[in-house]
Amino acid sequence: MKTRQSTRVPLNATGSYRTSRGMQWDVELEDLSAGGCMIHDRQGRLKLGEYVRLYIAGTGPHLAEVAWQIGGNAGLAFTRPLPDRVFAALAAADWNAAAKAYRDESRGGSARRFV
Repeated sequence: MKTRQSTRVPLNATGSYRTSRGMQWDVELEDLSAGGCMIHDRQGRLKLGEYVRLYIAGTGPHLAEVAWQIGGNAGLAFTRPLPDRVFAALAAADWNAAAKAYRDESRGGSARRFV
């Protein structure tokens, strides 16, 4: 049996994903880890091995591969783990902090002051 590389936390959030074909769909996130997430994809539009860009609570795009699919659920594996601050804020359902942490990471980090 394969073990997870990182701990998953339950999450009740909405997000969206965009496929390489440019289609965008809303999804419900069921759980999250730094390395991936499980989403509820009611229409079953995702295909195994497909890459998508995932947007969660003002963060993203997070490039992810569809790792598994069972019924209306799919597991996405991020190509790069979520940064610690982004993951912690998302796990705590603190959407504003998650968006700020993501912006800070996108700019190369945060600073209290420049000297």
